[in-house]
Amino acid sequence: MNAAIRKVIHADGTEVTLDGPRTIEQIRLRIGADALDVVRLRDRAHVMIVDDFGHPKGLPVNEKATQLYWEICRPGTTHQIRGTVVIVPDSDFGSDL
Repeated sequence: MNAAIRKVIHADGTEVTLDGPRTIEQIRLRIGADALDVVRLRDRAHVMIVDDFGHPKGLPVNEKATQLYWEICRPGTTHQIRGTVVIVPDSDFGSDL
C-alpha cells in the first residue's frame, strides 16, 4: 500500500508538505480558487485538486502538475494545469454513501 501523500505543488515547482488532512474549503483558500476540479491520480489513491479557472485567470503553467495530469490522459492531450495544486489521499474526504 502506498504511503499517504499530502502536499502543495506551486506553479514554480516548489513543494510544501502538509502535516495532515485539510478540508475542501482550506484547500480552496490555500490555492486561491473560486471553483475546484479534482483529478484522480494514476495510483487511484490520491487526488490532485486544481483551480478550475486557472486558465481563464491566466495563472502560470504548473509543469509538475501537468505531468501528473498527462499520466492519466489519452496520448496527445495538450491541456495544461495552471496555478498551485494540492495532492491528498482521496480518503481524506469521507467514504462512499
